[in-house]
Amino acid sequence: MLLLSLVIAVSAAAYWLTRPITVTDPALSLDALTNADSEALQELINSQLLGDSIVEVPGIGADIDSTTDSSAMQAKLAGLTKNVTTQKQPSSTEIEVFYQLNKQRYRNPSKFWLEVISFATAKHGGQVFQMAEQSLNAGQAPVGDRSDQYAAISSVELETVYGQSFVDSLMVIEQDPLGNAALPCWYGPISSSLGAHLVCVDRIVWGDYPPLDEVEHQLINDWRFSISQEAFR
Repeated sequence: MLLLSLVIAVSAAAYWLTRPITVTDPALSLDALTNADSEALQELINSQLLGDSIVEVPGIGADIDSTTDSSAMQAKLAGLTKNVTTQKQPSSTEIEVFYQLNKQRYRNPSKFWLEVISFATAKHGGQVFQMAEQSLNAGQAPVGDRSDQYAAISSVELETVYGQSFVDSLMVIEQDPLGNAALPCWYGPISSSLGAHLVCVDRIVWGDYPPLDEVEHQLINDWRFSISQEAFR
């Protein structure tokens, strides 16, 4: 029986010595693992063959694959949303002042009859604004990289093509009806994501301003957003 045990132990030791062995306990030595009567050898064999002992890598536990509680996550996100957008209710005075300061934003769409001369950033780079100004101040009808004429195009459609800042700049024309001194028709340069633009406005049908109560819900949302933005400054 003793001889059989020795044969088994030696065979097992020879088997494990031919494979990489990860020793999780630094106190264990090679002698302990090759001793037929060693408890360490028996535990290692049980661990590898029978799965009696599972050694976890530090920092990685059984919960690594656990799923996140969706309801808990939703609650956290809801809390963050409240912190960012705030549920504060503005007073009637606050909402009135906010409306007056941002009235152009809520104006109903206007219609424009105009020509747009464009200077592309892709072509002129950082000199695009200077190129547009030189063309405007040349004393004759400006010439750019592209010319587009629009009839009865809405401010919403213009925003789709040139962006909100372009349309906001057009709205200023209402307060500055004279335009360029040498060329009264032309205004600019006006910037957009495409480049710089000169505009000749032939006609404008301005959209009216809706009563406050018609846009109150949107006003409150925008007011809350502005408050949350100020909190992060």
